[in-house]
Amino acid sequence: MAAMDKETLLEELRETCEQLGYSIRYEKGDFGGGHCILKEQRLLVVNRKFTIERKIAIVARALGELGVDAIYVKPAVRELIDAEREKAAGS
Repeated sequence: MAAMDKETLLEELRETCEQLGYSIRYEKGDFGGGHCILKEQRLLVVNRKFTIERKIAIVARALGELGVDAIYVKPAVRELIDAEREKAAGS
């Protein structure tokens, strides 16, 4: 299977978030990003000024923290999530 382009990968990550009941918001400000619950709405907030690579890493890491074992995730997306989870565990 050919590698996904970055926009497609970010879209796949967004769809995975939705499967878990989270929506992604891209906001500007002095923050990195992560998941939270705001007034019972599950959100993943990502800094819109970040590069697409950083956005992908933030969303993948958040999904690793939330856990995706109970849902279907495309193999390439699961590999990315697992790699980000391992990076987070090592830091």
